[in-house]
Amino acid sequence: MAATPIVPVRPAWREPLVWLVVGIPAATVVAGVVTWWIAAQRADSNVADDYYKRGLAINRSLERESRAKALGLRAEVSLTGENDLRLRLTGGAVLPPTVTVMLTHPVRAEQDRRLSVDRQADGVYRIVAPQVSAGTWDISIEAQDWRIAARHIALRDGTVVAVSADGRVD
Repeated sequence: MAATPIVPVRPAWREPLVWLVVGIPAATVVAGVVTWWIAAQRADSNVADDYYKRGLAINRSLERESRAKALGLRAEVSLTGENDLRLRLTGGAVLPPTVTVMLTHPVRAEQDRRLSVDRQADGVYRIVAPQVSAGTWDISIEAQDWRIAARHIALRDGTVVAVSADGRVD
């Protein structure tokens, strides 16, 4: 009778098929736990509690933007230093002593800022606000009867951003 050859037995972790059977489900579980952790840490802040009231206010906002176009208003916005916001308005309107500036963060609602900015003796609106920092913002400059709005403007130290009444950024 012929002797059968002795085949060395390899440990299971050296077999590729074991890695496919065990490894893929294990990686899926790990990916699921990581995804859950990311979702739990970054709750969705994009949905406003008063979304219906905001929707109703759109028509009033559009009328005010049309008024700003008719007046030919233009704003030059700059951030000087760490948090010194300056605003120069030009156009055919009598400029009010105070305007409201809304800085809205494109992603994080908790960083949104509503600022009341006063006109200085030189005609420039200026506020030193610790809440204002460099970054990308949606901006709205408002008075009683007009509004200038622009999306995704980059406020950087010393850079002047020109915003026209129709929302164009130069």
